[in-house]
Amino acid sequence: MFGDGIYEVIPVYGGKPFTLPRHLVRLSNSLKEIRLANPLSDAAWTDLIAEAIARSGEETAYVYVQVTRGVAPRRDHLYPPDATPTVLVMVYEAPILERKTVTPLAMITLEDFRWARGHIKTVSLIAAGLLKNEAVAQGADDAILIRDGYVTEATASNIFIAKNGVLVTPPKTSLLLHGITRDVVVELARAQGLVVEERQISLEELENADEIMITSSGHETWPVGMLNGRQVGNGEGGVLWHQVDQLFQEFKGAS
Repeated sequence: MFGDGIYEVIPVYGGKPFTLPRHLVRLSNSLKEIRLANPLSDAAWTDLIAEAIARSGEETAYVYVQVTRGVAPRRDHLYPPDATPTVLVMVYEAPILERKTVTPLAMITLEDFRWARGHIKTVSLIAAGLLKNEAVAQGADDAILIRDGYVTEATASNIFIAKNGVLVTPPKTSLLLHGITRDVVVELARAQGLVVEERQISLEELENADEIMITSSGHETWPVGMLNGRQVGNGEGGVLWHQVDQLFQEFKGAS
């Protein structure tokens, strides 16, 4: 009733969870932030997730993991002292991860009015839902969120821009989710010798970027073709997006 819980979404390739240890670390960190004890060890989570994937029969999928605080004797803001956390694990198909087509996104900018602890992956997603649906109502696919003149993230993904051959992404602060795919992309790009800057991106810089892309477990890396009704670059995936996406696909295939 209070949205008092934490979740993770883990991509599955070839029947195996991708970057699972990183997701379990973030799950544990988010649970600590809301003072909810992790109900399972990493080994137990690994076994439970493997069982869920096996029982689903899916090869390319998402695993959704959710931990809420449990049943309370009454509706109260105080945490129930003896509640047993409720654990939910489900597996569902993810045809988008098969990447048969990659259609660039159309996005708009909206004010980021969410709370100031976006690094916690909480199930309380009402603000993100409002922003996503406002973007769709305006004819876009999603929104890039702006707080005090600077980019934070999209409603469910991190943001990268490219300008003059340099990749730029906002730094990991409490205002945005510390994305697993974001981190993998930064690491892969730097290992390949690409220049990556983790710093603030102004709205003006976003609007004048050569390329814009999002990263998330749900979309991997994905190009943005339109921003606020104006074409970004050539309107397709740009040179750096193609490089980054190829690096990610190779890493995914080798994992």
